[in-house]
Amino acid sequence: METLRIGLMGYGYWARDAYTPVLLQREDVRVVAVSARSDETLAAARERFGAEIATYHDFAELPVDPQVDAVMIAMPNRLHLAALEAAIGAGKPVFAEPPLGLDAAEIARAFELAEGARGIVHTDLELRCVPVLDVVAEALAAGSLGAPLMASMRLWTSWGYGGGEWQAEAEEQGFWLWLGCWYLDVLDAVFGAGPIRATVTGGRAMDGSLLDHGWASLHYPGGIGQFEYSLVAPEEQMTTLRVTGPEGEIEADLWSGRYRMRARGEDWESGARPPSEPVHGFAGMRESIASFLATVRGDADPQANLAISRRVHQAALACAESERTEETCLVGYL
Repeated sequence: METLRIGLMGYGYWARDAYTPVLLQREDVRVVAVSARSDETLAAARERFGAEIATYHDFAELPVDPQVDAVMIAMPNRLHLAALEAAIGAGKPVFAEPPLGLDAAEIARAFELAEGARGIVHTDLELRCVPVLDVVAEALAAGSLGAPLMASMRLWTSWGYGGGEWQAEAEEQGFWLWLGCWYLDVLDAVFGAGPIRATVTGGRAMDGSLLDHGWASLHYPGGIGQFEYSLVAPEEQMTTLRVTGPEGEIEADLWSGRYRMRARGEDWESGARPPSEPVHGFAGMRESIASFLATVRGDADPQANLAISRRVHQAALACAESERTEETCLVGYL
């Protein structure tokens, strides 16, 4: 199998902790170029990938390197659009983190670029790729639950205790663009569609102006969804999904892959379909990267394609607007 040569735009903690271990464990890829602002960071990249890799201070120079077959972007959110524009302009397949921009105008521009791209644009919505969501999809496809009437996604975590270096960025961007896309995407995966309208309520406990606990109630064609979260929960982390239909229901822990399901009038049946281990960065990262690489090779379609990514960004923008106005907001078109 031909080796894919990967360029990393950015080498901060996410590239180091989530991308690098997965890429180094694969025999079909090789990191050949890295961009970063500091000499210290570039030295760390050479130590990890080998002294022969190309290094760039200007991230825009990396995608045009003829030795780079595909690009993975792990840069601060404020640089996502510029990095995406550079990679797409070079005609390279792109693995991009959400959000693709910081407001509606930037996000619309990102999708305009992506739709006209010569290469592939894969959004890293890694929770969509966790194997236990396949169990949910299989149950829905088999009619075991009936059509989904309700779905509830929960993120319970202690990330917000004590703040951190991330807090200023999170306050500036707001919860929904900073973190919401991944969890709204799980509801998108259940309903196979974007929401029609969104209503947000929440509070600010420990993280300045950031809405660090709350709910989003979302109306989908044929069903209703809820994303409930707290960044200041005593639990270290919990990411769970519950889907209910007229014929049954299923509960799943996205991190462990444990689930239980029952048909109407029947007892619970339990099982597990965990993510690939060891998990690096977050559950589903290994599967998301594998999906991108398979798409680049032409072996599969991306699990998080542009239509899905567009719907998720639209939902996040509607939630942000509902938070701002304290009103129900219709989901707009990008």
